[in-house]
Amino acid sequence: MMSFKKNFYKSLGLQKNATQAEIQKAYRKAARHLHPDVNVEAGATEHFIHIKEAYETLSNPRKRQTYDNDFETDILASLPIRIETQFSRSTLYHSSEPQYIYALISMDILQNVKQASSPPPPLNIALILDTSTSMQGTRLEIVKASAIELLRQLRPQDMASIIAFDDRAFAVLEANSHINIRHIESRIHALQANGGTEIFKGLEAGFSELQRFYQPRYTNQLILITDGHTYGDEETSLKLADKAAEQDIGITCLGIGGEWNDKLLDELAARTGGYCAYVQKPRDIYHLLTNKINNLRKTLAENINFHFELGPGVDLQSALRLKPEASILPTKTPLRLGSIPGQSQQQILLELIIQPLPKAVQQALLITGELTFDIPTEDKSYQLPFYLARSVESASLPETPPVAIRKALSSLNLYRMQEQAQHEISQGEYNQAQQRLKNVATQLLSQGEDKLASAIFSEVEHLQTTHSISAEGRKRIKYGTRALLLPDGKKQ
Repeated sequence: MMSFKKNFYKSLGLQKNATQAEIQKAYRKAARHLHPDVNVEAGATEHFIHIKEAYETLSNPRKRQTYDNDFETDILASLPIRIETQFSRSTLYHSSEPQYIYALISMDILQNVKQASSPPPPLNIALILDTSTSMQGTRLEIVKASAIELLRQLRPQDMASIIAFDDRAFAVLEANSHINIRHIESRIHALQANGGTEIFKGLEAGFSELQRFYQPRYTNQLILITDGHTYGDEETSLKLADKAAEQDIGITCLGIGGEWNDKLLDELAARTGGYCAYVQKPRDIYHLLTNKINNLRKTLAENINFHFELGPGVDLQSALRLKPEASILPTKTPLRLGSIPGQSQQQILLELIIQPLPKAVQQALLITGELTFDIPTEDKSYQLPFYLARSVESASLPETPPVAIRKALSSLNLYRMQEQAQHEISQGEYNQAQQRLKNVATQLLSQGEDKLASAIFSEVEHLQTTHSISAEGRKRIKYGTRALLLPDGKKQ
């Protein structure tokens, strides 16, 4: 690996997205001042040699790409986190048509952080339970039992609160540590299903309880469990999510059955770096809660945010988090990516479209910005300048994307096919939707995903006779295909 004592861009007074014309102009200006024939000051000759080296590197697209990659590697070597980027293609090319490129960004915690002796930070959790009429019966009983078991998993230093909500909200357990399980167990068991579903009231009460002991060094999390479809408070709920995100408070949503508003819950989670999961069977709630608490407790890096700007003529078509939990992210800055638990990594896939590039452009800046994150065991925060760029060639050459990107795109295609089928159903295009869902199921069979494929075929039959699919079937297909985005094959 090359070692750089000086930044070639800084030496020429340039930004990393400088054009070839700007590089040439900056070099000529520096050369006129530093050339040995006109400058006899001590050190001028050495400085001129460095400027010349900088120009020879940056004016050559391939040398510049190598320099950029190695310079970034040098910076990253001093960080507690390793970042690697794979592209679907090595170069862009001059074309009269827009072109797509995919960037797979992986973030791994280094071994010295994993072995740190410092204990993980305390948890500050608000568990928000839907107790509306639709939760009556087995669902509510399992949710109550799961809440009690979650409290038993907490350490003395952890803070916890429990909110029950229907069309109003109240604290079953006010934020506290050293919880007396026997005392609170009877209050949880006494909860009864009643009223409608107003998610904002539950979120607001949970957020208020978190604030009582909020500290940035805590791992702060709202966990919402619901089976209902809230009405009229979606915007206020999203505004609260934005407020939570500003304080690095994550929101995890667990939706039971088929009637809950998946679009809203997805958005609540995505805005805060959390995730949303479909609970097909109520008995899975305990397993999901246990996994969530374990991951929060093992957090090695948290509050990972990417503040970015797009390069000229570049659009961010989609952003997906593949690890540690599959999630569709908003396409506006900042991308809130959540955390990295032990034995995992953070991995996101960016889909970028580049408008036709002028002939003079030999290096295209795709995206630039800053990654920020915290390492709790070190009690430190980091800021890392980050950018993506590709050299531009005159003609396109056949290329095969890396295996990891091919797998991600294959799963993404299935997810988008089912999304399109859902849209076609809403537009009354039933035949097109049937055929599209059949194609999804057939591809799933070839991948060994027999249960999900069988569920889709069953919904296709339902669609043929009723011109609709079941609410639970729609969510199972949506979240089942989304889970395929996880690279290691583990389902949420």
